[in-house]
Amino acid sequence: MIKLYKEHPEFDAFTLFDTESGKLATITENEFKRFLPENFKEKSTDANPIQRIVTADATIFTGKISETHTRFPRRIYFQITRNCNLECPTCFIKAQKNGSHIPLDTVIKTAKFTGKNGLIEVRLTGGEPTSHPDLIKIIHAFKDAGVYVSLATNGLIKRKVLESLSEEKALWIICSIDGNPKTHNLYRNNSFDTIYKNLIFLKQKNPLIRLRITTVLTKDNKDQISEIVAIAKSLDAESITIIPLRPQVRNEIMKKKMVTALEFKKVIDDLVDAGEKYNIKVTTTIETDYKDKIYKDPVFRKKSSCAAGREGTNLDYDSRKKELVLYGCSYSPAVDFDVDTRLKQIFVAGSFSENNIETFFDIWKTDQLWSLYRDLSLKSNECECCNYYNNHQCSGSCPIQNIDYSSIMLSEDVISQLKYDLKKTSEWYCYKKIFDNA
Repeated sequence: MIKLYKEHPEFDAFTLFDTESGKLATITENEFKRFLPENFKEKSTDANPIQRIVTADATIFTGKISETHTRFPRRIYFQITRNCNLECPTCFIKAQKNGSHIPLDTVIKTAKFTGKNGLIEVRLTGGEPTSHPDLIKIIHAFKDAGVYVSLATNGLIKRKVLESLSEEKALWIICSIDGNPKTHNLYRNNSFDTIYKNLIFLKQKNPLIRLRITTVLTKDNKDQISEIVAIAKSLDAESITIIPLRPQVRNEIMKKKMVTALEFKKVIDDLVDAGEKYNIKVTTTIETDYKDKIYKDPVFRKKSSCAAGREGTNLDYDSRKKELVLYGCSYSPAVDFDVDTRLKQIFVAGSFSENNIETFFDIWKTDQLWSLYRDLSLKSNECECCNYYNNHQCSGSCPIQNIDYSSIMLSEDVISQLKYDLKKTSEWYCYKKIFDNA
């Protein structure tokens, strides 16, 4: 299936998405117009900015555009369960054994709504999404709606589910491996051998399944990059991404495992070298001088900021309230249903029941509900005068992960404190600081 989109140039004005490859490509205006029916006229309003045209060749989404966000999210990180078979110390999601699953009916309604409005990709997450009893039905619900499906898993997948996944076409599996076998086992309960065998089974049974390895970077594995890339290559993974550890963790002791900016720079040097050695695509959270060697996200553009709240969003399910919850980033306090409301409400864009699914779009198009993500004036003062940021080599300071929430005084104006901190806090792994101090 071919899907075409017209957006603000901030997100690439004209794009084409192939639901078989899972990749969004930039096209010219003339190429876009060739797919439109003769005598086509745009008919969109502030109330209904999405215009959907279905032809024999493609489904086209056009209409009113915004410079702060795409007309509809390009990717949704959908937490379909709070159940998990591991309790990793680096985890920032409040998942646990015997956690709740989202009802299948709610997912089906969500799939139909998001597909109709132009969602490009849904990333099924958790918890451990493969533990959801209706996982395969969920995958098919989104595929039937014309949405590309990716699956973020820890790799501990039951045999029956594993066999079903191996039969899926056009599926992208993103699996965590946090170092060489010894280091990974320290973090993930001696699971390396099982995960490795599961991934080998999937790729041997279905070589067309896309596989990406994700590694949380710590002081324990920072010198193991070549080993990790070699493991990814042996699994026939198409890419590997390195994500530096953030302080939003399950185990507070893990904060001491965060690498320094200088250590992170060396890791990226090692990552690029290993990628070239093993002929595998590599990616990480900061590109800067390595932009031409780092694999781009196949869906997000991230020209001036992180994609959170601008090109993508998280969709969660609060089983106690039986509500869907929409928020920009899963590293934020929004992910914790038990956190103090005075802090959490700043990061939650909105919530709604499955019977009011249309509210999703009302929330998405309202800039005021996403100010921490869409207001680029909240970038760090250091970012505003940085060539990396101004030349789109870096998306600038993170509005979520660089804040110490324990320092926020809940008895005072929370949003004002957050905005003040955002202006004063640059990216912890900022390369500019490294080079300036060299």
